[in-house]
Amino acid sequence: MRLYYKIIIWVFVIAYLCFAPADEFKKVHITIPHFDKLVHFGMFFILGVLIASISYKQKSIFNTKALPILAIIYGGVIEVIQYYYIQSRSGDLFDWFFDITGLIIAIKIFTYIPKTVKTLF
Repeated sequence: MRLYYKIIIWVFVIAYLCFAPADEFKKVHITIPHFDKLVHFGMFFILGVLIASISYKQKSIFNTKALPILAIIYGGVIEVIQYYYIQSRSGDLFDWFFDITGLIIAIKIFTYIPKTVKTLF
């Protein structure tokens, strides 16, 4: 479990950000169109970097294949829960698309980072 603690913490951060009442975030006045899509991209980009760093440290089918697939499923489950169960939120297929995009781009970029930088994660 020690290898995965950063991912576990980040998964809980994502859950809080996605399930907290929307009123908590209306205090932040950002007028960028579709800013929420950038937020979804960023949350899952960070998750992708964490997954890629674990895959780099310990190559296994679970780390290289299952973790990214679980992250994609996690993003989809969040959207379903928001759509059906959280009144102040709305599930959105495009949010899930940006979750997946952020995850995949992070994993791809991580492969091109120099080894000296990869060890910092």
